[in-house]
Amino acid sequence: MPAAEYPVFIKRGDARAEVDQLLAELRTKYGEATGFHKFLYVTRAEQTVVMITDRSSPLAAALRGRRGWSEPGE
Repeated sequence: MPAAEYPVFIKRGDARAEVDQLLAELRTKYGEATGFHKFLYVTRAEQTVVMITDRSSPLAAALRGRRGWSEPGE
């Protein structure tokens, strides 16, 4: 079975603390239904990658509204 595909958002630098804070805020309103799958900081690329479950999720909407985050095209 092929691996699941997750839409991603990326930002230059280490933004893990920003994502943690944003998830804490979103979980107060949406519980676990934020659309979060996982995130990581890629040191060689010097960027943070956030994987989401759905492009229309609360987390996707929140990241689109923040400076520095991009959503690579397919």
